[in-house]
Amino acid sequence: MKLNNLAICVLSGMLLAGTVMAQDAEEAEERPAWLPSLELSLDRTSRYMSEGNVGNPDPIDTLSLTAEWGITDEFSFHIGGVAIYDETNACDHDDNVEEWDWLAGVTFTLPGGIEVNIDYIYYNYPWDEHKHNVDTKEYEIDVTATELLLSPGIVFVHDFENDTIKANVNVTYVQALEFISEKLGFECPVELWAGNHQYTGCTHHTAVYSVCVQPTLLYEINENFSVGTYLQMGWAIDGGVRRDWREDENNSAFNICWGLNLTATF
Repeated sequence: MKLNNLAICVLSGMLLAGTVMAQDAEEAEERPAWLPSLELSLDRTSRYMSEGNVGNPDPIDTLSLTAEWGITDEFSFHIGGVAIYDETNACDHDDNVEEWDWLAGVTFTLPGGIEVNIDYIYYNYPWDEHKHNVDTKEYEIDVTATELLLSPGIVFVHDFENDTIKANVNVTYVQALEFISEKLGFECPVELWAGNHQYTGCTHHTAVYSVCVQPTLLYEINENFSVGTYLQMGWAIDGGVRRDWREDENNSAFNICWGLNLTATF
């Protein structure tokens, strides 16, 4: 068994043990303060697309886990991990984990419903056997006005190793579909991305480079489990970015993929 496959099995076992512990604790009269809330998510996506740009043209599976400790009602600490698994041999990833993401951060709420999330994220690419230094370390600041219409927000990301910066402004439309089912809902985040250097594809200049839309149907099975299906759609905006995307055999000026999601929270 390959090392990365073994790591996924170990991680899955830890997730199962953690969810059982969380369930047992919730059944008790009072949840222990040391026990975090857990979110486990599994996605199947038709291809790997980030900010509208396709990095892997073949299907991928994404497993993620986040553990969060609520320090106060307005402040919490969280850690998490993400494994992105390539079932094909796209981009010479050899039927293996093509990316590990590790993060740690804090979330706090300000007056007026302003939610601030700050994360440190390490992106590791096991397929980089020749050590081309594609691993990155960056911090992300996400500010959302949760009480305003469409919950507008802004995200700022800085890769301090390569001195690259990107940001997006975003809104999210949410609608309950009670006329179909009380458990069914629709949401659609829209993101406008700007950045410098590598974030505009092969174009090394600063640009507002893409707009991304993700219409999503969510069905809440019960208070702990939900399933969803979604489309990811991205359009290149900057002229240089459109040209670079079209020169890449995996991309065009408009990219689209579909996904399925299963989420468990405890």
